[in-house]
Amino acid sequence: MSAGARVAGAPVGGRPAEPTDDEVRIPSRPPARWDRRGWWIGAAVLVVASVARAGVDVRDLLNPRGFNQFGDFFTAMVRPELGADFVWLAVREAGVTLGYALLGTALAIVIGVIGGPLLTERVWLSASGEHGRRRWIWWGLRAAFAVPRSMHEVIFGLILVSILGLDPLVAVLAIGIPFGSVTAKVFAELLDEAPRGAESTLRSMGASRMAALVVATVPYALGDVVSYGFYRFECAIRSAAVLGIVGAGGLGFQIALSFQTLRYDEMWTLLWALIALSGLADAWSSLVRSRRAATGVEMHAQLSTVPPRRDRVLVASAVAFVAAVPVAWWLLDLHLSSLWSQRARTLGAELFDEAWPPSLGSDGLGGLVSDSVDTVALAVLALVLAWTLASVLAFVAARPRGASRPWVTPRTVVGVVVRAVLLVARSVPPPVWAFLTVFVLRPGLWPGVAALAVYNLGVLGRLQGEVVENLDDRPGEVLRSAGATPFGVAAVATVPAVSGRFTALGLYRWEVAIRETVIVGVVGAAGLGRTIEEQSARFDYDGILASIGALLVVTLMVDVVSSGLRRTIR
Repeated sequence: MSAGARVAGAPVGGRPAEPTDDEVRIPSRPPARWDRRGWWIGAAVLVVASVARAGVDVRDLLNPRGFNQFGDFFTAMVRPELGADFVWLAVREAGVTLGYALLGTALAIVIGVIGGPLLTERVWLSASGEHGRRRWIWWGLRAAFAVPRSMHEVIFGLILVSILGLDPLVAVLAIGIPFGSVTAKVFAELLDEAPRGAESTLRSMGASRMAALVVATVPYALGDVVSYGFYRFECAIRSAAVLGIVGAGGLGFQIALSFQTLRYDEMWTLLWALIALSGLADAWSSLVRSRRAATGVEMHAQLSTVPPRRDRVLVASAVAFVAAVPVAWWLLDLHLSSLWSQRARTLGAELFDEAWPPSLGSDGLGGLVSDSVDTVALAVLALVLAWTLASVLAFVAARPRGASRPWVTPRTVVGVVVRAVLLVARSVPPPVWAFLTVFVLRPGLWPGVAALAVYNLGVLGRLQGEVVENLDDRPGEVLRSAGATPFGVAAVATVPAVSGRFTALGLYRWEVAIRETVIVGVVGAAGLGRTIEEQSARFDYDGILASIGALLVVTLMVDVVSSGLRRTIR
């Protein structure tokens, strides 16, 4: 592999890699020892400062009066509303959520396939080092795609609903635009790492850089983008539910209505529908990625850029997805003409006039900085808690390997239970977890921390479990045959082998959690999310723009820090 070999990211190559929104790269040479130590000392200081910012006084943290409501909610889990009319409502709204996810993912793939070649280094930067203005064009394109990648889907939803109203296009665009910018970045890095032989041949025959890339290299990497697209579809299901909670329709909207009236039995009917939808999407995504990884192993074994024989499961999945897109479009009754209607143009112009220039509000720059610090602390604490628990549960959630193992053992039963708990944790939208934590925790940072920690525990537990499942177990088998205890095997072989990838995933999720802080602001959790929620309630658009700008700055800073920490992982 090249010096920039991927150790975590889009599912490519030899085996199922944990899918992420970003790429973790190994530097061409190891960082200096002090540089590595400095990064991690800084990270430890950040965690301690975040704890201090949130406060640790239990007397000011717990709200004993809310424990009864908390218990009532989980009691309703086993007593959902099963009336025929309400069940049909849940099925119908699940179809709306699925339609949003399908069309949003399709748009993301289109944006990614178009944007990927535009962002690749091969088109803009030459091996001779003579870049000139081409480098500035490349950086400008990367910056243009970085802005939507740094914004949560809810932000896009709030902007678009002010222009388009309660149009189904709001949810589709709010999912497709940020997801598409992520997909474009992933595709660009896949293209940069693809073999250059055929492309160089076309260049020597007079083809332009872009033409050679599109003809020779894009087909080589396109299968991996499709595989990554199925992971984005899995994420889009959850995003569609969150957008529903803020008014876009679907299961999320119905969940919010039931929660307002404290109808927990209705909520659980809707949540079980969402969990089932998420579970099916997870299973489909995992199947496609594992089959694509197996195809990558075959291709690597052949030492050829010629794709191996087609996998029927992959072909059938791609055909089913493409066929479902027009069906979803028809069922949602989408009309692209609403994007350039007179009403949309008028509302868009009015929104711009009201939002520009941005306003710092009565608290000024100091208030915005304070909210930004709270946002970072919230994400740090949530990810520390989620990553710590997920690193333990991943070994339990991982499916045992070996055909000779019995199907039903205490180990497999516990694994099934843990995987089910993780599925529930990541399927229930973070705003719902946030509403629940407010029952037992007083307003402040901790309700948001708890909500994001539970949600990210579900995501990280699944991804880290896949790392354990895909681990090369031959060193462990050697140790076991030599008489090593299970603890010894774990300490010497397993934990060192997965620790780097676990850490990389945790850092990646920290970047994502910064954006997710927006969606727990609806319950008064501190930070920029709460500020944006309050500004939205009073239609303070110039204040919202300032808060969004602060969130973008924080997100980009966290991305830089996370990238620096990931570079120290070898």
